[in-house]
Formats: sequence, C-alpha cells, structure tokens
Amino acid sequence: MVIYRTINGEFDDVIGFRHMGGNVWLTNSSEIDSIEGAVRSIYSTVDPTPPEALADFRQKGKIVYEYIDHIDEAVSGATRLKMLADARDHAFGSGVDFIVASARMLENEALAKRPRDEVFYVPNGVDCAHYRKDWSQVPLPQEYQEFLARHDKIVGYFGALAPWLWYDLIKDIAEARPDYGFVFIGPDYFGGSENLPKADNFIWLGPVDYRILPAYAKEFDVAIIPFAHSDVARTTSPLKLFEYFAMEVPVVVTSSMDECCAYDVVLSAENAQEYVQAIDKAFALREDASYRSSMAALADRNDWVVRAQSMEPMFKRL
Repeated sequence: MVIYRTINGEFDDVIGFRHMGGNVWLTNSSEIDSIEGAVRSIYSTVDPTPPEALADFRQKGKIVYEYIDHIDEAVSGATRLKMLADARDHAFGSGVDFIVASARMLENEALAKRPRDEVFYVPNGVDCAHYRKDWSQVPLPQEYQEFLARHDKIVGYFGALAPWLWYDLIKDIAEARPDYGFVFIGPDYFGGSENLPKADNFIWLGPVDYRILPAYAKEFDVAIIPFAHSDVARTTSPLKLFEYFAMEVPVVVTSSMDECCAYDVVLSAENAQEYVQAIDKAFALREDASYRSSMAALADRNDWVVRAQSMEPMFKRL
C-alpha cells in the first residue's frame, strides 16, 4: 500500500482518506506518522520535515530522502529555507537510509557526504500513455482557438510562472518573432504573470488541469523551457522535458539547464538572440521524421515505469 500525505494546499481538498486507484491512497491525516515499519519518502522542497521528526520516523521504519530540487528561495520561499536546509543536512549526515537525487549536481552533493550505494540518480519522468492519447474531442477555450487561428506557428510552455523563469528573454523572443504565437500555460507563482509580455502574439491561459493538459499542449509546434541562468536551472530535471518528448515536440532550453542539455535532441541557447535562432531551427526539425522518432524513443526510455525499475535495487534493501 502507498499512502501520500497532502496539506491540501490548492486542489486536493481531502478530509480523511481518498482511494486514488490500485493500492494508492491520499490523506491529510497526521495519524499516518505513527505507522510502524513503513518506508517514508521525504521530499526536499515540499513541507519541511524537521530533523527531530526524521529521527522519529527512522526509529519507526526506513526513510528515503528525495532530493528533487536545489534548495533555493526561488523554489521554496524565504521562510522555509533554513528548515529545508536542516532536513537536507540531517539526511546527508546518515539521518536517512537512502538519498534519491533528480539531477547530477544534486547527486554529486549527496555523494560528497554519503557512500555510492546509498545514493541513486533518478531524474523525473513521464506518463507516455497520457500524452499519446487522442485528445481531439476535448474542447479548447474560445480565446485559445481564436489565438491559434491567428498564428500558423506556435511556441509553447507549460509549467509554473515562477521566479526562475527568464522573463526578459521571454519578452525579447516574442518581440523578435511577431509572426509566431507564444502560448504559456500554468499557475502564477509570486506574481510571475505580471512579467509576461503584453503583446498580440502572446497568450497566458492560466493553469490547466493535468488530466486534459495534453489537449492544449498538442497545439505546440515548438516547446521552450526558458529558465534564467542559475543553480535552479543547473539542478532541475523538468517533468515537462519528457512530456514534450512524448508529444514529439522539439524543445529549446537555456544553456545552463544541464539535465536537459544531456539529451542531444534538445536545442539550447545562451541568450535571447541564440534562443530565437534555436526556435527557428526547431520548427524545421519538427518536420524531420527521424528527429521525432528519436524524441519518442527518449520518452519511452524515461517513462515512469522505467524510473521505478531503476530503483528496484534500492527497493530490495528497504
């Protein structure tokens, strides 16, 4: 049985326990903290788990610390930074059984403190089947349909409108290619939407439910992940990269996004001028059947099922 704990931050609205399918349950109940003999997965950038709580959980069972993002104010907010760093340092100091790192830079941080056989590199992944369904029957909002009708070429992004995006670059590339339509989808973090271009060739659709997100994203001709150069960029393994692969949409990223640039099908750019050139190239690559086949194959190799299989050696030791 797998039980996920939620703090009902935005969407879950769970009181008690909710069956999610199979052996998976969702709860807001603190009673699960008392379960003996459980394997607990602690995320590095979610609700902070104090070292004393980690020590208590360790007495009751096993702990896997999932180091999934660089601990940074842009990701987690200023008020939680010290608590998150304290939990990370406790994990690095043998306070947990295993560490799972989602990026090579994070893995190297962990390896500086823990033995090789206690640290696993497991990037994010994708539910390929979800993105490859026929989404043609899902109606799109009228404003989106009208925008698509005005633009033959669509450059898209889905994800958080967060402090780690490179907003000046986004404005520059939209201005440089007024004939391209730029579509952004995602929730506003810390007022990010105020920094988006106010232009006829740009539209922000707000957040879209994951269950129908592919219906919107299938309209993308080219996808972008425009993170500003930073440690966040260097240590992020974006879910959306593999989701774009599953839809066979060429991807352009900033050159400091190491986890993305590890794949040779990804186009990268150092600055706005290079980014525009990379987008132009991506439109041509979209028509290349071999290139699209390579993206599809990469998506398959990064499916969540494959990710779970890569963790089997750890599971056997828990």
